[in-house]
Amino acid sequence: MISHQEIQSALSARLDGEDAALENEVIDAHLAQCLQCQQFWDEALRLRSQMQLRDVGRTSAPPNLNDVILAGVNDPWRKLEQRRMVTLAIGRVALVAMAIVWLAWAVQAVVAATTDPMVTSFAAVRLGVATALGLCAWRPSQVPGVLLVVGTMFTFTVGFAVRDAIMGTGEFGFDGIVIPLVSALALVWTWVADRGIEVRRAWSYLSANPY
Repeated sequence: MISHQEIQSALSARLDGEDAALENEVIDAHLAQCLQCQQFWDEALRLRSQMQLRDVGRTSAPPNLNDVILAGVNDPWRKLEQRRMVTLAIGRVALVAMAIVWLAWAVQAVVAATTDPMVTSFAAVRLGVATALGLCAWRPSQVPGVLLVVGTMFTFTVGFAVRDAIMGTGEFGFDGIVIPLVSALALVWTWVADRGIEVRRAWSYLSANPY
């Protein structure tokens, strides 16, 4: 797998008019997908333009151009990555907590001595959701599929609760609404923390803004 350092070295060579160690197609493909290397390249072009304006007769870049560019790029990139890791960690902790809540909810239904088959079915569903939330905490890429299930459960539960409240035909426990809602919010938080950079990059492309 090609590292950021290899791509950035190849970009520096391209800027200096030297032969890069990588194919141009490989460099361009990576540059189109990597926000860090895009910032590196934009900063390199900006510094090169400033140096050309300052000294038109200069034909070669200073030997430490790569270090100068990295000094301007790494700090904002590092801050962005640190913020992403913190928000993602919060989302994962929330998912683990909600998985424990769903597990306890399932155990509570099983412990309650009853012969109603619906109770057993509800317990199985809750156990499945607890397992799915734990999987999302481990692999956030699985969030969209689980969010679809939890979100559907929440909307249906709210719909039935409103219907029963209007008709006065039954009672819905408050936990049946709050637990799916909080779980859905934790899933959305985790997905945004995990994929927020990609969404931001797509928006910058649509708005023709490189930053």
